[in-house]
Amino acid sequence: LLEDPRARTTIQAFFAQFLDLGRLAGVERDPNSYPLYTPNLAEAMRAEVELLVDDLVHRQGGDIRQIFTTRRTFVNSDLAAIYGIEAEGATPITFVPVELPEDGPRAGLLTFGAFLTMNAHATETSPTLRGRYVRERVLCEMVPAPPGDVDTNIPEPDGEAHTLRERLEQHRADPACANCHAFIDPPGFLFEHFDSIGAFRELDNGYPIDASGDLDGAPLAGARDLAKALEDDPRVSRCMVTQLYRHATGRLDQAQEYPGLKAIDQEFAEGGYRFHDLLLALVTSEAFRTAATPEDL
Repeated sequence: LLEDPRARTTIQAFFAQFLDLGRLAGVERDPNSYPLYTPNLAEAMRAEVELLVDDLVHRQGGDIRQIFTTRRTFVNSDLAAIYGIEAEGATPITFVPVELPEDGPRAGLLTFGAFLTMNAHATETSPTLRGRYVRERVLCEMVPAPPGDVDTNIPEPDGEAHTLRERLEQHRADPACANCHAFIDPPGFLFEHFDSIGAFRELDNGYPIDASGDLDGAPLAGARDLAKALEDDPRVSRCMVTQLYRHATGRLDQAQEYPGLKAIDQEFAEGGYRFHDLLLALVTSEAFRTAATPEDL
């Protein structure tokens, strides 16, 4: 049943929702700053994620958490140019499998163009957006909205704050901003070596980039360190279970359903985090069979 083409479509729809890929279609970039960015490149970024999901779920059938650490991906010639890698046989319409360099800056979904581009601004990056995505989408943690009377604009570069990181640290000096930014910015800083379309860079505004950060106080040196940390973080599998349950039921989970979701997560772990096993665990679970519809709530 899971090999049926309709099942593949359903799985892709889940990952598109889980990873919020729909936002890619609306991304715009300043053409002077990013002349390589086109609608075709955005489509290629989404296709890369879809091809990786299909490979991990259906061909390899292994630990789906590897989506955050794998060096295997699929690129066309446009993406290969952004990533600065060789991709023999790739053309604008032909994707080929590649192994990202072992000593390179990329590994896993969060170093791909889709994530990095969706979570950036038209002319510069956004550690805040990237950190928020990690918190909300990957870990299922709640990030509160800023107070309505707070100025969310980041200071412009000046004699003391040259890089975006330094400007954000100035912004965090405001007590009204400090708590939220302290929660979401540290993991977001880990991606600062990637610009607004996912290309690697060493400098920001002409100054060296500091891409160190942390996750809940654990120091990390960059995006690949975060990928390793996420692969072993129990919140990641719990979040995937929760997001799949929400996708399948069409509503948010309720407190009385948490024990059932915990049981599904445990079965998911015992099966080696195979996504097919997660689907089976979900549809055969008591939590799913007795789930209320949105109309019943």
